[in-house]
Amino acid sequence: MGIRSAMKKELMGLEGSGFMTADDVRSELSKIVKKAPDRSDRGFSLISRFNDNHSQLSCGENSKEKLLEFQRHRLFKDVLYTRKSVDAWLNSQVN
Repeated sequence: MGIRSAMKKELMGLEGSGFMTADDVRSELSKIVKKAPDRSDRGFSLISRFNDNHSQLSCGENSKEKLLEFQRHRLFKDVLYTRKSVDAWLNSQVN
């Protein structure tokens, strides 16, 4: 994570809030891919699917992924995901 991203995350006050940025979700997905290198194609598919959904949300369109709950940050207008919904979405995709 770059310094700009780290500062922005700190300014958003996400520590302990239960919300994750898109970069946080991507890093979680990357960890899953590294844990199971034999299924790296599945991990790549998950990351692509998340990126597609995030791009749509960033453009103001509706979410394709019904399990991923999100909201926009009041000041920065970034799309933030709830940790519970990300975990539920990952469990539904992996299992």
